[in-house]
Amino acid sequence: MSAFLPFSVLLVIPAVFLADRVLLAMEARGWIYWRKTKRLSSIGADLVQEASPGAQAVKRAMEQERVRKNVRPAQDPPVRVDLDSGTVHVRRTGQHR
Repeated sequence: MSAFLPFSVLLVIPAVFLADRVLLAMEARGWIYWRKTKRLSSIGADLVQEASPGAQAVKRAMEQERVRKNVRPAQDPPVRVDLDSGTVHVRRTGQHR
């Protein structure tokens, strides 16, 4: 029995090392998170952010800035090119003459 113990340790250590290397390779491909990079899920990040007073203050400040600037949704670009007809349409953006 005592001779079996060192032999089993010699088998377990390489097996654990090999399993670790396989899991690290899977992590490098982005399949799992093993031990190099641990990230919060989007739900976990949202929960942490909601609980953080600093994150709440930043969120509030950004909302106030958006309202202050009266940010509008993006508009169409001022130039539209129609390749089929070979024309360019330019939208006037101001009252400049």
